[in-house]
Amino acid sequence: MTILEELIRYSEDCISGKIISCRKHKWACMRFLRDVESMRTDPEYPFTWNEDRAKEIVVWFSMLRHRTGILAGKPINLTTWQKFRHCQLYGWRRKADGRKRFTKSFTEVARKNAKSQDEAGIALFEISVESTRHGEIYEYYTAGVKKDQSRKVFDEARYMLNGSPLRRRFKVTRNEITHIKSGSYIKMLSKDDSKNGDGSNPAGLILDEYHEHPNTDYYDLFMGANAQEPLLMIITTAGKNLTYPAYTQEYKYCSKILDPNVDVSDETYLADILELDPEDYENLDNLDNEELWHKANPIRMSYEDGRTKIREAYRIAKEIPEKMTGFLTKMMDVWVQAKEMGYMDMAKWKACEVKSYPVDTRGMPVYVGFDMSSKIDLTSVAFVVPYQTEERDHNGEPVVRYIVMAHSFIPNREKLVERTRKDHFDYEMCERLGFLSVTNTPIVDQSYVMRYALGICKLNQWEIQCLCFDPANASKLMMDLSAEGYDVEEVYQSHKSLNESTQGFREQVYCRNVVYTFNPLLNFAMSNAVTRQSQGLIKIDKDAAIQRIDPVDAILAGFKLAMYHVFSGGKLADIDRFLDMEI
Repeated sequence: MTILEELIRYSEDCISGKIISCRKHKWACMRFLRDVESMRTDPEYPFTWNEDRAKEIVVWFSMLRHRTGILAGKPINLTTWQKFRHCQLYGWRRKADGRKRFTKSFTEVARKNAKSQDEAGIALFEISVESTRHGEIYEYYTAGVKKDQSRKVFDEARYMLNGSPLRRRFKVTRNEITHIKSGSYIKMLSKDDSKNGDGSNPAGLILDEYHEHPNTDYYDLFMGANAQEPLLMIITTAGKNLTYPAYTQEYKYCSKILDPNVDVSDETYLADILELDPEDYENLDNLDNEELWHKANPIRMSYEDGRTKIREAYRIAKEIPEKMTGFLTKMMDVWVQAKEMGYMDMAKWKACEVKSYPVDTRGMPVYVGFDMSSKIDLTSVAFVVPYQTEERDHNGEPVVRYIVMAHSFIPNREKLVERTRKDHFDYEMCERLGFLSVTNTPIVDQSYVMRYALGICKLNQWEIQCLCFDPANASKLMMDLSAEGYDVEEVYQSHKSLNESTQGFREQVYCRNVVYTFNPLLNFAMSNAVTRQSQGLIKIDKDAAIQRIDPVDAILAGFKLAMYHVFSGGKLADIDRFLDMEI
């Protein structure tokens, strides 16, 4: 069986449930299978599989030695889960030049599942085999928040060489591992190094236990990499601080890369997340089912000593509730304090996407919502078009559906580049596809936004029912439009004002009564939206959303009025006519 065949079978077994896996690891398997299918059926697919390179990394690890435990001193034979990551890293190649497809990898899994061993073995491979192959001197660095953390992966590499036939090819000192032939080396970085720029030309960088890093200082060092095949490897277990970049940036971004229901793609980023699914720990009694533990512990649950240690930690956590947070975080890879509530089930949202609108919208009513936000950042306009179908609800009334569209604006290219860097999202692609406009002004020109909105309504012959604004950023514009004869409505950003719209729109999505066409920026914003609850009322929480949600805010502003639209010929219209009759 080839490596590729082994990984295909493994992926299929994870997806089918034969191998117990969490949702996001199943997504990683789906991504792999999609890539294989594209390679086999699409001549223009830019990547190919190199079986020899995939085998090479497996053989390499077999020449290294386990450091501790019952396997100490024995050759490292990779499990299929480890092959799933390592062989993809080296097996997938760019057709254009044969170089590695992936330049970054993110692995999140519970502790004691060989994370440091994996990255140390790859670092040794890179500074020897890969540096020699390219004729370069590789600078490789391990980076933890503290020196001891930086030393963890470094020491793992040192000890893996003990008893290995590869040992004579390296010079090993307390603070440096050097490949003798190429002169390439592995060193540790300290806290000061991240600030003064040391290690700013790395061929490879390993960020260990990234959940402990309070900022991206080490991550930013990788931007200076100019090797032919640079590699950034991030390894971590879930943490407790939800303001750190491991959670706010990498975990969320990689989750979106994997999620087939979110239009975020990064062909150069290899991601794998192994954790308990939320329903597994919603009721802590579910944790009695040890089968669930496999989801976050692909290696530790494979041998008795590992299972025993998890059982003991769980027993203590049940007896001492204060220790349950630590158990869930470290043993089950759960971001325990992730209290924010995701607004939308993205699978249900994607189910509402269509290739073309089911009706001709010309002449239909439209409610236009705006999120002006900050004048130096993203601004959005949304169009909500309600229409009746021939279907009937349980009261015998026509079922109402809503066509939604959104377009966004950003003042200039400097801001576009800044947002791309912060959000890890391709805003330039959205501009090329026509979902984002750059106004080329110091601030977003509100008159530009209004001309666009009114122009779209005129183009589609829509009858504008209402223009819906948050008055905080658009009070003068609202006064001007009102003076021109438009019906303008204030939509305040409060729980009381937005609760009905926020809940109602989601309900309509879940009932498949919302229709939209492909819009990657809107989908990205919808996946970012989280809710805040107050006295039983909810609204989208702008403060908790690190990445942009402006198109969603604009839609909810328009929907607030659209949900009350009265169609001519309905019962309410009959009542109005009755009341208007002269008696």
